[in-house]
Amino acid sequence: MAETALVESIVEDSIELIKELDNGVYKPSKVIWYYYDDVNSWRLIIVNNEIDKLLPKEEPRAYKVIAEAINKRNLSSLSISEIKLMKSDNPLIETLNFLVKTGPDGFIKATFTDTTINGIFIKDMVILRSA
Repeated sequence: MAETALVESIVEDSIELIKELDNGVYKPSKVIWYYYDDVNSWRLIIVNNEIDKLLPKEEPRAYKVIAEAINKRNLSSLSISEIKLMKSDNPLIETLNFLVKTGPDGFIKATFTDTTINGIFIKDMVILRSA
């Protein structure tokens, strides 16, 4: 299990962020809390086809949209530094495609600990959406 615990309030705020993003073109298709063991911290990975178009050249514009959504919902437990935008063709994201499915508006809290999937080791991960 991760050395730094992922607290429930931050997970709930993440769901509120997703709901806010659902109102625009950056509606997430995948949202995952992923523990990066090498830096001992969690990151909220957000994936969306529109975000794919902005990465990497217009990455600041994509992060600005996320920051505005955090501020609009007043999600004080979330920081933009905890967000990681990822392209849908990332090997981790492609690996998760067959693991858990939600509808495009669905939520789940699927937890994986000390798991290897298609050669990718996952220390800790909580999938919130996987459409």
